[in-house]
Amino acid sequence: MGYLPGITGESWLVKVSTTHARSDPRACPSHLRTAVRPLLGADPVEAPFFPLTGERPQLLEDFGAGPLFAALDLWEHARWQPGRVVEELRQTTGVFRGRSAPAHPSLVTWTIQAFERYVAARTREQRAAQSAGLPPTVPVRLDWTARTALQEHPDGRGARQYEHKTWGRQYASADGAMRDLWIPSFGRAKPDRPAAENAAIAYVVAQGLPTRRRARGARPPQTSLMNPTPPGRVRVFDFGCADGSVTSLLDWGPDTVRERFQRDAAPAFVAAATGTGVSPGASCVDCKIIRHCAELPRAPLLWGPFRGAAPFRARRRSISAWDLRVHGDCPAQYHLVRQLHLNDLTPENAGARRGRVVDAVLNARHERPLPGGCRELPRAHEGMLPSGHSLEEPLALSALRMLDEHRALCPLDGLTQDEKVLPQHQVTAYIPELDVVVLAVPDLLHTRRGRWIWRETKTAAAPLWEGRPLLRAFPQLALAVLLFDKEAVGEGARRGRIELEHLREGAGESRLEAIDPSRPATVAEAREVIADLAEPLLRETSYEPSTGRHCRTCQVRTWCAPGTAYISGSPPASDLDAGPGSVEPA
Repeated sequence: MGYLPGITGESWLVKVSTTHARSDPRACPSHLRTAVRPLLGADPVEAPFFPLTGERPQLLEDFGAGPLFAALDLWEHARWQPGRVVEELRQTTGVFRGRSAPAHPSLVTWTIQAFERYVAARTREQRAAQSAGLPPTVPVRLDWTARTALQEHPDGRGARQYEHKTWGRQYASADGAMRDLWIPSFGRAKPDRPAAENAAIAYVVAQGLPTRRRARGARPPQTSLMNPTPPGRVRVFDFGCADGSVTSLLDWGPDTVRERFQRDAAPAFVAAATGTGVSPGASCVDCKIIRHCAELPRAPLLWGPFRGAAPFRARRRSISAWDLRVHGDCPAQYHLVRQLHLNDLTPENAGARRGRVVDAVLNARHERPLPGGCRELPRAHEGMLPSGHSLEEPLALSALRMLDEHRALCPLDGLTQDEKVLPQHQVTAYIPELDVVVLAVPDLLHTRRGRWIWRETKTAAAPLWEGRPLLRAFPQLALAVLLFDKEAVGEGARRGRIELEHLREGAGESRLEAIDPSRPATVAEAREVIADLAEPLLRETSYEPSTGRHCRTCQVRTWCAPGTAYISGSPPASDLDAGPGSVEPA
């Protein structure tokens, strides 16, 4: 099997994690095909070189579950009492058990709560199992791995050896007849996972044996690593770190494990190992062939030369307009939510929930547009809203009135069938000198007589504030201007247009604003807006909290002392005005 330029190494080892069994329509097939081959790497001659300025800064822990797993190791393997573990977390900020990077103060608080919830949940489950007559399961220190023996000749996929791994906390009964896996989720426990992923997890739990981790790039032993006496029962649980909830994902015997692996997991792994084609997007962040990808638009000096000292780069990263907005509000929130994916299950405010419902209806309509666009549709009624939506009657009526307002502003009126209509389309670009991937998802991208039109739709209770420029108020518009300027949107993108559809529920109160991305003054303004937001983000290393109005809807305020103090001393705000009406996709 051939590989793209810029790749060096050997392709005979295929190593898959159970997450590779997930189906993601936006994942890049070429990235997956190289990602599951760990002995392949980017050609070092072609790797980007970025001179460091000054000393390497102290970087914070960037794996949200890292301190939690280190704490659980102390409880389960070192036999520490939970109270002692908690005190160790507080005193060391998570720097123990081989972890060298300190954790953000809010991550330490989150870790302590998640640890205590996990201890309680695991203890309850074992008591319930004992009452049901099941044997106790004890912690297994080393990760389970299932590996085939090295073959002399490659198979049809070019592989000579396969490895399967999973992730979580491992347990087994004394006689090995029962094995458990607990998988932490950052929010609530997941009620289920995709069938292929469940099958892949069960296969590793049943067939794997404990093994030490190898150094990156090291070859595995040539021998097979398979459990000679698979357990008669495999159980997998999902644990919710934010609320202590636990769900049973599966409870299978050996026959079911084999059947489901062949039926569900194996085809998914074959697809990952043999995929072809390129789909720029979030996959670019970890891709080994990014420097040679012809499909990924380049955007050097997207907002101009970096002002001042260049940022320290530990590895490639991505930025989006939502990242810029969140970091601009509060660096701590950006680190905890956007990088570590913590979530305290704070419900969305009413405006955001209404905006999501309006977005869902418009996306569905624009997927199958009528010749006259939404203008041809009847006035909005309750039956048009998605089934199972969470809007109370006043909010639902507000959403319906906004949908009626959209009918007069729909951009698809009069489009011919040969025009492209792309709702929620991923636009991606690469800034090579910064090794940064830029991700943007306009609400609607379409063509009209050779021009690309970028439409952002926002729902709101209040009118646009005339005292603030549009590009400052909505950084996604500024980013769109720069992506047009670098021709990263599509062929002929310089002749495009950017539109903001600002929907309100009052008749005639909605507005449509148009921006010409080819105007030099507009490009200069967009560069200033994005530079003011992106450069502090890329230089950031401490992620200090910055309190303000955004604290009301912050997903990590539970673990943020300054944010909690700010809210306790502030008057309440209108629920509809507590945040952006239409939430950009994460």
